[in-house]
Amino acid sequence: MDQAVLVNKIDRDIGAQVLDALSRAKIPVNLYAWKYVPELDEWQLTIATEWVDEKGRRATYRALIDALRRTGNYERVPLRRVYLRSPADPVVKELQRQAKDQKDGFIHILRYNGEYSLVFAPVTGKGDTYRMRLFSDEDELKQFLQEDLQLRPRAIEDALDEVERTRAGSIYPVTLTSRQIKKLQLS
Repeated sequence: MDQAVLVNKIDRDIGAQVLDALSRAKIPVNLYAWKYVPELDEWQLTIATEWVDEKGRRATYRALIDALRRTGNYERVPLRRVYLRSPADPVVKELQRQAKDQKDGFIHILRYNGEYSLVFAPVTGKGDTYRMRLFSDEDELKQFLQEDLQLRPRAIEDALDEVERTRAGSIYPVTLTSRQIKKLQLS
């Protein structure tokens, strides 16, 4: 996928530790974004800071490592997944463009006569119209939620448990770009 739908709690905690260390070291942050890399099947944290231009990439990484050590988080942060970039970097510019195009919302799931319907209901962005997707069984629905939307297994389980009890369930928050919405046939 082009952009993160949901980043797992461990990655969110790692990101928080990195941001805390950068803030304490007074290293400015222009952009903070998790980017999914399907070839590696992992999330990578991209941070844009003007220090990359002013002090150089190596010195900025050294400052980050020193800051992580001072906060006691160096051992917890997988630095091979943290990318420090210039605010002028094309990857940063693309992430900024995508962030402007994101819509946050709910995934609503309903069960009726053994069939499942799913709709994405945005709470941000302009008032676009979205359509329902139908799934013939729970396995097909789970596959869509796991593989296409890349939602956390626990969020999926909780929503499907709710559907089992009440015939309706939701997952929130879910962030999609307009491109993802179209590609996944949700518009």
